[in-house]
Amino acid sequence: MPDIALIGPRTLLFEKLFQDVGASYQFLSPVILGSPFLPQYRLVMIPSGFANPDYSQALPGLERAKSNIESFVKNGGVLTVFGPLVPEHNYDWLPLSLKYRCEMSTQRANPSEGDCSCLLCTTTPECDGYLIPGEGFDTVIKDDKGRAILVMAKYGEGLIVATTVHEFPAAEYIRWALDKARPARI
Repeated sequence: MPDIALIGPRTLLFEKLFQDVGASYQFLSPVILGSPFLPQYRLVMIPSGFANPDYSQALPGLERAKSNIESFVKNGGVLTVFGPLVPEHNYDWLPLSLKYRCEMSTQRANPSEGDCSCLLCTTTPECDGYLIPGEGFDTVIKDDKGRAILVMAKYGEGLIVATTVHEFPAAEYIRWALDKARPARI
């Protein structure tokens, strides 16, 4: 059973990150989300640009797999989603309300210890926008204007972590997320 599913094409950079952490992984095409033949995963990652057809074809698959995504998190999985790279996006395929607005910037951030803020590799991350979290989400890191750039929600037995940080997650975050997660089907 792989530890991590990355929704999208195989990339050497993510492959190296997962190998450095010592995690098993699988790259999944969005068209097979929800297949009964997929194994369980502890962490599902959706990289930047998932809603922008210039970068990815993931959004239709995510929308079709809405109930599978909800079940994955509810049963203990950790879902990590980055910015969609479109002007505005409502994450209608998530079980909790979340909105996104695109606005490229570099932010000063002060990650704390012991939570998902370890996702950041730097204290001045590049962001592709900001989030408007609905009920259930806690804002973990804000930008200089007080807008959310990293949010987290407990949902059932699992977690949803969403960010507009436009960088690879830190290896420490991958270890943190895998430690928090239980195997579940997507």
